[in-house]
Parts: sequence; structure tokens; C-alpha cells
Amino acid sequence: MTGSGETCSTQRTEGGWLVNISNIPPMGYTTVLGADSERPAVSPQSVPFQFSENGIETPYYTLEWNGQGHLTGIYDKAAGREVLLPGQCGNVFEVFEDKPKSRHEAWDIDLYYLEKRKVVGDCAEVRLVEAGPLRAVVRFTWNYMNSSIVQSMVLYSHSRRIEFQTTVDWNEQRQLLKVAFPVNIRATEATYDIQFGNVKRPTHWNTSWDYARFETVGHQWADLSERGYGVSLLNDCKYGYDIKDHVMRLTLIKSALIPDPTADLGEHQFTYALYPHQGDWFEGETVQEAWCLNNPPSAVLGKPSVSKQSLFTVSAPNVFIDAVKLAEEGEGLIIRLHEFACSRGCTDLSCGLPIAIWEETDLLENAIPGGSEGQGDIQFEIAPYEIKTFRLQF
Repeated sequence: MTGSGETCSTQRTEGGWLVNISNIPPMGYTTVLGADSERPAVSPQSVPFQFSENGIETPYYTLEWNGQGHLTGIYDKAAGREVLLPGQCGNVFEVFEDKPKSRHEAWDIDLYYLEKRKVVGDCAEVRLVEAGPLRAVVRFTWNYMNSSIVQSMVLYSHSRRIEFQTTVDWNEQRQLLKVAFPVNIRATEATYDIQFGNVKRPTHWNTSWDYARFETVGHQWADLSERGYGVSLLNDCKYGYDIKDHVMRLTLIKSALIPDPTADLGEHQFTYALYPHQGDWFEGETVQEAWCLNNPPSAVLGKPSVSKQSLFTVSAPNVFIDAVKLAEEGEGLIIRLHEFACSRGCTDLSCGLPIAIWEETDLLENAIPGGSEGQGDIQFEIAPYEIKTFRLQF
């Protein structure tokens, strides 16, 4: 249970205990107390997953797959609609011959790579390895030429994310590995996460400019949304996407020969996630889900004097704290924020400790002439995609 007496749901996993804790303070912590006694056995009624030979039902979805290990259906029960394009398969590994014309093949992708495509469909095994009150894990194993892919599809009872925790033993050269999801979404633009904001790119090739942007950078997520519903593709370390028409692809491995003939050979571990949501990416809280995937809560042993504490809290849901650090010169603490939803407004920044004095600075941490300053909690106006930096002293 938490320090405030709230009972937490738990589940033993391959890596330890999984604990579901709600209402963790932002930029802070909450205390979790463990019991020395043996945990009671979980009754079958408390497991919200139903597994069949070619599918599984969760509190959010009904998923089905075929003999190749490809997802043939993801039915969103709350929205009452199919996530994947009818007649198409999702989570399909695609391999393309990758021989760009330039000498910088480790950095370049030429459009004609699409002409030679293979599908990884040699599924050696599908089995349920975990099912409990918090999550279920289905493990898929594929073989491709001299390589293998082992993937755990993780489904949660408390989150709409469908995670794909993947280990690849890659032994191919000049072959580009991507994963594809043909989604039942019709939109002319896709949105991609970048540092301090996001950008939109067309999903069609109507002009030469569109034609040239077949591969797009994206940090933690990319999203394709209609009005009222959308699908985000999240990742924890892969930053190349291509989204054309209905198909969302994430680039996973690019095994170039130049300048390193052994580039990308060997074992890779990464996680990506499909996140269907109501509304667009902002209403569906894609940014928050992507951050949870990239920086999940961590547990440490200790005995704090206060059972629950928040260091900083921002009142606006469209403002993100990027950095909390010591000042490069002089005294004080630097906090940097940015607006990520192309919206302006007044925002409150509160601190768990009393702020003696604060002042706004530029990115080099120099005081802005005529800039705002004060004591206590900070109130400030922020413009679309604006970056704000403050120096705090306690």
C-alpha cells in the first residue's frame, strides 16, 4: 500500500513485482510500503484477460492474429471500431533492400528502396507467458534468413498502450527493417514529435516536395488522427517514420556497409507501442503516454520524512517541464519549460518548497532586461511552442 493507506494492485512478473500506483505527484514521489507476508493467490475472476489460440481480449481491446504472427484485428471496445484497416495485418515486419546511391549510406535512404520488399512471416512460436490482474504478455518468435526476432506483446488492464518489447538478433547487411501498421484512419497530415514541439507532414505525394519527404524524423511518437479518433505509434529509441495514406511505419534497423561494415549487426533491444485514442493526439494524451513509455516511474529503497511530495507542478496541461538543473554560473536552480500544443495562455508553476525569489532568463541563463521576476509561485504567459527559462533561489 501507499504511505497514505491506499491499497495497490500487484502482479509478479518475470522481472519482479509490477505495482499499479495512482496519483503519483508530478516531478515527485509517493511512498509504497511492502508486506512481509506471502501475497494471496490471484483468483481467476480477478484476471481481466481472456486468451484463445489466435487472440486475446483485454479491458480495452479484442486482438486477433494469424499463423504468421501478424495482427489481423484490433477492436477498440470503448470506441466501437476496428483500429486496423479491414483486410490488412498490423505489426508486420518488412525488410527492404537498402542500397542508396550516395557514399553516405548509413545516413541516407533512397525512395526506390520500396521496390524490393520482403515480409517476415516465419513465426516459430506464439505463447502466453504471463496473465494477471495488471497485464498479459504474449510472446512471438520469428526467423528471417540468419536473424531472429523475439517479441513480447504487453497488454495492460489500466492503460490503452499496446507495447511490443522486442529483441532482435540481426545478421543481415544492406537490409532495412521496418514495422508496419495499416490503420483505419483517413487523414491528409500526420503529426511527429520533435524537441520542444511537433511538426506536421503530408501523408500523400501530390507534389515534388511531398514526394521528397518519404522518411520523417520523430522523437517519441508519431500520430495519425481523424476528428474524434486517432492512432499514435510510440517508441523509446527509434526516430525514423514514414506514414503514407493509411500505413504507419517505424524504421527499426538499417544495416549499412559504409562507413562501418558491421553496423547494426548483433543484438538489439527496443520497445514501440501502438496507442489508439479518442480525439486527436492532444486530447488523447499521446505526449503523456509517450513520456511514460520512455521514462517510467522508478523505485528506490528509502524512508522519506514525507510520504508524498511534489517538487514542481504546472497548471496547464499543454506545458512540459524539460529540465531542472543547477545554474551554470552563480547560485540558484534553473527550470526550463515549453508549450507543445500550439496554444497560448497563463500558466502557474508551483513548487513544493517556498521560493525566495525567481527571475526569467534566456537560454544562456542570463537575466532578461525588463523580464518578469517575483517571489513564491510563478505566474507567466506562454505563447505557442515558446520555451521559458527561470532561475529560482530558495
